[in-house]
Amino acid sequence: MSNKHLKSKYNETFEVVQKIINEWDPLDLLAIECPEDEYEFEIQRIVSATLNENTADKLAEKINDILYKAFEDDFKKRNDCSMIADKILKMLLN
Repeated sequence: MSNKHLKSKYNETFEVVQKIINEWDPLDLLAIECPEDEYEFEIQRIVSATLNENTADKLAEKINDILYKAFEDDFKKRNDCSMIADKILKMLLN
């Protein structure tokens, strides 16, 4: 795979993950007018996980780990991680 192709794949994945995570708003921060890039660091880590995992279950575990490490006990939407992982993978396949 060329660098150009890898960069394109990363950018496509980033756009999908960013859209889904921001719509989900796992800590309801965007709902209280926090900046649109509030989850950017976590989104970058989820993009990396998405590019390395090929099942929704494994990706859901990674999403949960990333968000729990970032927000600890404030992260209350752990049960949604499977749905979010599935949504990310399905959008990338279309």
